[in-house]
Amino acid sequence: MFTDEKWSSSKNWFIAAVIWIIIGMSMGLLTAAKQIWPDLLNNRWTTYGHIRSAHVMLVIYAWLSMAYVGSMFYMIPKLAKTKIYSEKLGNFSLVFYNIVILEGFFALLDGQTSVIEYGEFPLWVDVQLLIAIVIVAYNLFKTVGQRTEKMLYVSLWYFLGSLLWLPLTWIVGNFPAQWIPSGVQQGLMGWFLGHNAIGLWMTTVGVGQIYYLLPKLTGRPLYSHQLSMIGFWAIATFYVWNGPHHLMNGPIPSWISKAGVIPSIVLLIPVWAVLANFWGTMKGSWAQTRTNVPLRFTMAGTIFYLFACLQGPLQALPSVSSVIKFTHWTVGHAHMGPFGAFSFTSFAAIYYILPKIVGREMFSKKAMEAHFWFSTVGFLVFAFSLWIAGVVQGFAWIEGVPFLQTVLMMEPYVQGRAIGGTMMYVAQFFLAWNMYKTIKVAKQEKKQQALHQAVTA
Repeated sequence: MFTDEKWSSSKNWFIAAVIWIIIGMSMGLLTAAKQIWPDLLNNRWTTYGHIRSAHVMLVIYAWLSMAYVGSMFYMIPKLAKTKIYSEKLGNFSLVFYNIVILEGFFALLDGQTSVIEYGEFPLWVDVQLLIAIVIVAYNLFKTVGQRTEKMLYVSLWYFLGSLLWLPLTWIVGNFPAQWIPSGVQQGLMGWFLGHNAIGLWMTTVGVGQIYYLLPKLTGRPLYSHQLSMIGFWAIATFYVWNGPHHLMNGPIPSWISKAGVIPSIVLLIPVWAVLANFWGTMKGSWAQTRTNVPLRFTMAGTIFYLFACLQGPLQALPSVSSVIKFTHWTVGHAHMGPFGAFSFTSFAAIYYILPKIVGREMFSKKAMEAHFWFSTVGFLVFAFSLWIAGVVQGFAWIEGVPFLQTVLMMEPYVQGRAIGGTMMYVAQFFLAWNMYKTIKVAKQEKKQQALHQAVTA
């Protein structure tokens, strides 16, 4: 298991990530089903609260984070023009990380939770997860430290920044929030973690992936290095202040609300800088998306990223928040970044990197196409069902419609959510099967080549 085979850590992190996306999304699908049939699997392990918490934590810290680490174990050595500092340590950290995630998964199903959004694991799991994150960061920082390429390409800025910010965010936003009595202070600390887990980990690593993939997939140089630096430093400066807008119209001082709204609006600057750079790089290359599935995933991810970042500042406005707060809209928006934007970029990274590692193309182009279309159409059905539901729900509450009646009004929309979610879930089996067949056939081909060489020697 703790092999030092070249690229083994990247490949193994990817394999574990895809296993976890199926487990994590099965929890999400069960959550959607329970909104239609509340008594489905009615036992203490599968209550709505338990499986919803498990779904959130698994898709973020198991699937997406593991896919990110798998990408960085390949991309960082390539950008640094060196080998990974320690493949054995990379594989050890994978085993340790998976043990911790399993502990957290079963703890959440058992009802052990800190009740902090994006930080639901109990404290004893949080400490272990922090250790695992630090081991990964140490390995990758040491890799950069032995680089032969002196210039730090923009992706390295995003990756190294993210590896520094995640443990700091985890410590500052998670641990004190579990010690502080429930109330305003705990809410503010919790949303420091919640929003920065999105902004200083999911967003920044995902953007770094795109900066790496676009020039590789299109064969074109990056449009502007200056724009990439503007985007990086603007995100680093302003994203950290966004947490309070999640408590808009809540029991917090008005100046804190404004302190969350203003940087939320200012974030439009790095968003446009990043997207202008992406789409400038794509100039003259859009036709490639017809046949290049990894590039299509990448560009679809940038479009979903745009929508997510337009919705975010809009939702931070008090007048908008007063309508959609606590409605189904929020759930649709919350999936836009982790699935619509950055799961798509991670799919592209897997489809680009895995063939480089195993030495052959992906086994099935048709499975890649099916994966893309089931994921895209399913997500659009899922998201629009929830966005429409949220607007209807919010205005019904404002008009004083009885709460139970608004719940019944949501029936067709939650059914649409379940249909879209089922398509998203099915899509991941195309990815898993394609990866399995690619790795299996690559091993068989290598054995045949070795046998042929032995016979002809």
